[in-house]
Amino acid sequence: IEDCLREHAGPVVERILEPACGTGRVLKTLAERGYEVLGYDLSPEMVAFAAERLRRQGGRVMRGDMVTFRPPGRYDAAINLVNSIGYLLDDEDLASHFERIAESLRPGGVYLVQFNYGDEPPELSAFGPWGNRRGDLSTTLTWKVVREDREARRSYQECRITARRGKERCLIEEPHVLRYWTQEDVDRIVGASPLELVAVFYDRFEQHPLEEPRTGEYGNLYHVLRRRDS
Repeated sequence: IEDCLREHAGPVVERILEPACGTGRVLKTLAERGYEVLGYDLSPEMVAFAAERLRRQGGRVMRGDMVTFRPPGRYDAAINLVNSIGYLLDDEDLASHFERIAESLRPGGVYLVQFNYGDEPPELSAFGPWGNRRGDLSTTLTWKVVREDREARRSYQECRITARRGKERCLIEEPHVLRYWTQEDVDRIVGASPLELVAVFYDRFEQHPLEEPRTGEYGNLYHVLRRRDS
């Protein structure tokens, strides 16, 4: 991520913004590396958790949604790395989000954002299991695409979390509705925004040629969007 930002935002990247920052896992790592960071999230519980996590590093976390929130200050880069962009279901919401991000970037700043395109093959449309443990509590999480509706531009997905403590066991099942992305939709909305697509990377940041189609067969794709008035 650091190499990508330096390559496309210039050698001086000091201030980083993260919309939909969740628990602040990435922000904490960036802050420990010396970056000035600000994250925002719609969930008050996430904001409280992330703020406590960043307390020693001095990073800031605020409550805000991706569509309307205007973060204070200007940033060299913004990041959105886990397809949180998929929760913006309508073209207008994504367009508004791009406007807000562009306002927050300095000239030449970039937005590194992950899109998952529709029709991923079976081996890429299910994730996990991911395990975590703290003390006597352990959790295992899986995530999968249940079905997709290309015409309605919707992807119906399911998260399952199994929590265990001693002999106790709890299963949490959450349905999620995300945007079904196509290259045509992403290119059209980006093209009408203050941002321009300057690079695409595969999941481990190998370059994906800009002239090559972007489809679900490639799994996670990271897009570098630069403010047009650079």
